[in-house]
Amino acid sequence: MSTLQSLKHPQVPLFWIALLRIMLGVMFLTTWLSNLSKGFYTPEGLLFFFSEVFPQSQNALTWYAAFIEGVILPMSGTFAPFQLVAEFLLGLFLLVGFLTPFTSVAAAFFITNTFLATFGHDWPWSYVMILGILGVLFFTKAGRSLGIDTRLAKNRSKPPIPYLW
Repeated sequence: MSTLQSLKHPQVPLFWIALLRIMLGVMFLTTWLSNLSKGFYTPEGLLFFFSEVFPQSQNALTWYAAFIEGVILPMSGTFAPFQLVAEFLLGLFLLVGFLTPFTSVAAAFFITNTFLATFGHDWPWSYVMILGILGVLFFTKAGRSLGIDTRLAKNRSKPPIPYLW
């Protein structure tokens, strides 16, 4: 293959991208465990998180702060357990490579919301890097290496919904 052709069609073993997927899964699960131990997945813990840890009164994105204070916090009894389960499943599914493209999109939605909720408190590039990696996982279908998606692709061929595995 000529140099020009290799630039048009670079080959990277999916194994290395699977390691990125596993790393993000571990990141989600360790964050989940830390948040669980701090009590953030309770209605009171969620209120504490958004009023003391990342106070929305200091969020430069006033429209998003208003969303958290007007929608999320009044529904904290529903939202806190949902976040407990969702964050755990995102980490687990990324770790084991299950429905990786779908999980990548869900994780990108979660990370984007976290970025908006903590705007001005954290280094923004940490969120951008995570979103970039999630984009790579989506487009490469990274669960097809070292993941459950490998079996799904072999046993079921095409998914019923494009980019499900």
